Amino acid sequence: MKKIAILTLFLLYACCTFSQQAAIQRDMFGDLNYQSRDGDYQSTFKKNVFDDLIFTDNRNNKVTLEKKYLIATYPGILGNENMKRELFNELIRENRRSEGYVAKYSIDIFNKLIIEDNKGYKLEKGKDIFGHDQIAEEVDGVKSSFNKTLNGTLEYTYGNDKASLKKDIFKKYLYSDSFGNELQFNEKTWRTLTRRYESDEEAFMSLIDHFFYR
Repeated sequence: MKKIAILTLFLLYACCTFSQQAAIQRDMFGDLNYQSRDGDYQSTFKKNVFDDLIFTDNRNNKVTLEKKYLIATYPGILGNENMKRELFNELIRENRRSEGYVAKYSIDIFNKLIIEDNKGYKLEKGKDIFGHDQIAEEVDGVKSSFNKTLNGTLEYTYGNDKASLKKDIFKKYLYSDSFGNELQFNEKTWRTLTRRYESDEEAFMSLIDHFFYR
C-alpha cells in the first residue's frame, strides 16, 4: 500500500508539472509566458538588454535574476530552453500564492552573492582575500554574520549574541558563546566532529544550532 501511495503522489506531481509546462508559451518577442487554465494567474519570464532574467506576474510579484548570478548558479541557462522553463516553473510555484513580493539575486564586482527582498530579508555571501567565507544575513531587522578571522578564529553573531571557535597553542579547540557555554575539544575529538560534519565551519555551526536555538 505504501508503494502505491508514493507512486500515486508521484504521478499527480508529474501530471501537474506537465500541465504547467504545457501552459508555458513563447510570445512574439521570445519571452516565456504562463497562464493558468482559469485565466486567473498570468506570469512572464523576460530577458532584458543586460541578459538578466526577470519574473513578473499579475499579483505584483517580481524576481530579478542578474546575468552574473545566473552564470554562477545555473551554468548554461541563458542558451538552454529547457533550463529556462524549469526555472520559470519553479518561480511560478514559489510566487503564485504571494502578492507584492519583490526580490533580486545578484553578484557584485567583488564576486559577492547578494540576495535581497522587500520582506526584510538580505543575504551577502563572499570570500575574503584568503578564501574564507564571509556571510552576513538580515531577517526582519535581526542581523547575523559568520566569518573567519586572520588568526583562524570562527565567529558567529546573531543580534547581540555571539559565539566563537578558536584553536590555542596546545592544538585544543575552544568554543564559547554569550550564553555562558564553554567547551574544549582535543584535536582528535574535534577531527571526529569535522569528519561527521565535513568541515570546521559546519561543525562549528552544529554547536551554534545546539546552544543558540534550543
